[in-house]
Amino acid sequence: MTNLIKLNLARNCLKYIIRAYGIKEIFIPYYICPVVWLAAREEKCKVKFYHIDKNFMPVQKFRHEDFILYVNYFGLCSKNCEYLSLNYKNLIIDNSQSFYTKPLGLASFNSLRKFFNVPNGAYLYCEKILQQKFEQDSTDYTPVLFHKNLEQFIKNELLLNKEITIKRISPYSEKVLNSIDFEDDKKQRLNLFEKYNEIFNKSNIIKIKPSPDDIPYCYPLSPDNESLKKILAGKFILLRLWQDIPQIFAEHRYLNNTIALPLNDRGYAYKILNYFN
Repeated sequence: MTNLIKLNLARNCLKYIIRAYGIKEIFIPYYICPVVWLAAREEKCKVKFYHIDKNFMPVQKFRHEDFILYVNYFGLCSKNCEYLSLNYKNLIIDNSQSFYTKPLGLASFNSLRKFFNVPNGAYLYCEKILQQKFEQDSTDYTPVLFHKNLEQFIKNELLLNKEITIKRISPYSEKVLNSIDFEDDKKQRLNLFEKYNEIFNKSNIIKIKPSPDDIPYCYPLSPDNESLKKILAGKFILLRLWQDIPQIFAEHRYLNNTIALPLNDRGYAYKILNYFN
């Protein structure tokens, strides 16, 4: 039986898994937020990196017993998750960008604050439960969206980077979650994704569409022309995802300029859409 464990941050979910299963070594993709592999190293777990191809699949084969962390990129890779879970018994899925995906693999976790207006929160799905008691997170500040207040957003992120201790989700975050219309959120995300795709598909290096099980975190745009990059950079405040892929890596060609067009703010999304219509 898979247990739902409510923690404060996705990176701390990985720490929990490492402790619960006594993991000494784990494979992690190069294309990932650095706080994830840093969290593994903080648990004295050896990190081995692997490459992904343009379909966001690992390019190498693993041993059946290897512990592998796979990212459900942009919330659009549920098919990859299903395939990998059938082939590797110790697959751990990072659903930080996929709140709605069903649990698969040995364990999986998501990040509530990437989807909703909460300061913290992550759901961990894991069979093993640690007997250790964890303090409850007391964070109750109102988070801000990246494009509305960049300075405050960065300050909030820096505060979270100091949270290296595993904690339980805060009461404030749980209260906010209880007020969310999840069905409406799903419809809004899928609708905006399609509208973005109608405009940007031809110039987007990333060719990926939601499967029936996918509810995306963002519309990932990797423009194939410089003029579009300049327009987006000059007119809008947009989140760029993990830009430190070395140029010698194949991933650099199609991922290093990836922009996350927002799906969680309808107003700002339509500002972008209306500009290009």
